[in-house]
Amino acid sequence: MSDFTRFGRRLRLGMVGGGFDSIIGETHRLAFQADGHYDLVAGAFSIDPAVCRETGEGLFIDPARVYTDYRAMASQEAARADGIDVVVIATPPGIHGDVARAFMDAGIHVICEKPLTRTVEDARELGEDVARTGKVFVLTHCYSGFPMVRQARDMIASGALGELRLVDMEFAGGSPGVSEEPADPGKRHWRFQPQNGKEMLLGEVGSHAYHMMRYVTGLTPNRLSATMQTFTPRREVYDNAYLNFEFATGAVGRLWTSYVATGTQHGLGFRIYGEKAALEWHEEDGEYLRYRPLRGPEQMLRAGQDETSPFVARSARFRPGHTEGYVLAFANIYREAALAIIAAETGGDREAHLAGLPGVEDGIAGVQMIAAAAESNRDGGKWVALS
Repeated sequence: MSDFTRFGRRLRLGMVGGGFDSIIGETHRLAFQADGHYDLVAGAFSIDPAVCRETGEGLFIDPARVYTDYRAMASQEAARADGIDVVVIATPPGIHGDVARAFMDAGIHVICEKPLTRTVEDARELGEDVARTGKVFVLTHCYSGFPMVRQARDMIASGALGELRLVDMEFAGGSPGVSEEPADPGKRHWRFQPQNGKEMLLGEVGSHAYHMMRYVTGLTPNRLSATMQTFTPRREVYDNAYLNFEFATGAVGRLWTSYVATGTQHGLGFRIYGEKAALEWHEEDGEYLRYRPLRGPEQMLRAGQDETSPFVARSARFRPGHTEGYVLAFANIYREAALAIIAAETGGDREAHLAGLPGVEDGIAGVQMIAAAAESNRDGGKWVALS
């Protein structure tokens, strides 16, 4: 009997943010519906009451459970016998901490978009709140759900690359939606609004690459040097950044993130070089992981093949020859979060399911990276400690 069968029902889920005017909301809905472990039953989908109402109607949510204030949602859902078990936070990062705290204090688990918060102080306070409340908290660094990313993590942990030397990460796109500014500044997406931080590029896309660096290698750099630029006319925030890293092990790394890598649709990938071998992966060809030993032929590893670890095998849904892609990688995050929540609710071992998931500590590390990069850039690229 599966954990879900023993639990006896799907998890009841609510959303804060993610309305029909949201870029990421529908992606979350596709991901959490993939395995059938959640029922979306409530939401405060937008600060715009009309969008909130329209979204609730379009998703067939009971009008009594469509809220215009997340605080009211947290308290009223907690008071219901059929209240939500978990909330998805898909708002701008400036209110992540307040929203998460309201729901955790109401006894509700949290799945939160990145970056974790706007400031390091807020991130650390949220980490303390997660520990205090004991709720499951998952951060949606969704690219860590790709089977071949997890395969790379396994291989590095096994010593297949030997001592790591070079860690090269990219998340550099350049589609029209991000490489051009609208003529009317009022039509900017919030990520391009200067009040959300001139360095928000690092929160929106750079934090994914930084998390992947730490996730795959198992290493956290001890200091960085950063330079950031703005190329797009009329833009008031940075749209390109180069970060260099040093690790306590002696390894070095770099991270390039951009909105102006012209013609690139997405641009997430890594190259990792050790003393014995190298690995290379790109999301746009995400079924494959290239393994290049120092001696011997290059190998192309593919999702779904035999002889992977149980963790990687569970992450690949189909046989080789059938592509899976982004949504099912994201769905892996939601499936494992569901297992952790059920374990937490039934006295099981939540840590067994959280071990491969990004959590609040990853979020804190990401916000620390953003703050250090901003400081380094202000001071002409000086080296800044990460702590």
